Amino acid sequence: MKKKFLNIAIIAITALLLFGCGKKEEAAEDPAKEAVKVEVKTTGPTIDAIKEKGKLVLGTSADFPPMEWTSFQSGKEEFTGVDIALAKAIADSLGVELEVKNMAFEGLLGSLKAGDVDIVLAGMGADEERKKQVDFSDEYSKGKQVLLVTEENKDKYKTFDDLNGKIIGTQLGSLQHKFATEKFGDNCKGFDLNNVIIEQLKNKSIDAAFLSELPAKQFASITDGFVIIEDLGIPDESGFAVAVKKGNDDLTAAVNEVVKGLKDSGQVEKWFDEYIELSNKEAMK
Repeated sequence: MKKKFLNIAIIAITALLLFGCGKKEEAAEDPAKEAVKVEVKTTGPTIDAIKEKGKLVLGTSADFPPMEWTSFQSGKEEFTGVDIALAKAIADSLGVELEVKNMAFEGLLGSLKAGDVDIVLAGMGADEERKKQVDFSDEYSKGKQVLLVTEENKDKYKTFDDLNGKIIGTQLGSLQHKFATEKFGDNCKGFDLNNVIIEQLKNKSIDAAFLSELPAKQFASITDGFVIIEDLGIPDESGFAVAVKKGNDDLTAAVNEVVKGLKDSGQVEKWFDEYIELSNKEAMK
């Protein structure tokens, strides 16, 4: 009988040990998940309303890899990228689901001001003109402005002044569009989607594309015959930030908590590495 009880005890202890080891291994499988968890203590009318409806509505323009793009890897349409991951972290911190509304970049701030979306994340620079319309979180990343040209023109266009009389493609509503329009007038052609700008450049309907550095590098890496020109002699664009409707101070404070936690933990940089690699892989298929 003692032997029987001893065998049962050994089996029980072994099971506990295996269970404990299994839990440790499971926890170690995805340490990034722990880094994403940022608890938000802030409350207020905006946050209370978001919690009541059970979802945080994100406005984005999913044509801006690695910040956001449309993926079909799972067999269905999904939105992915650095901004989507950040938005999910914000939603998780509030204990709600994330709903993504994909739209033209130029319509994002209008939708935010109208209350159709709760936040905007779209690789959007927090410049002074936009700050008059909406509030912004602290910056989570910085960017530069570059030209994307075809290989044959890489020695022709070294600065913006070399583009006088040429056609420049930009995204409507972007800081690049504003700058290029002021400098080149009607020779600046605005398009809803970055993908359309790239097709225009391929077809030589435009002479150069004026873009943020990150998506420009992505498009150059997956498209034969494209070259990036940096150091254009213009200021770097404003840092990327989360846009929030003016007056929604409780939500802005909550977003800032999440942004700070993710930056301090190094998670934002990890996301950049992850989604740059992923967008390159998807584009090559």
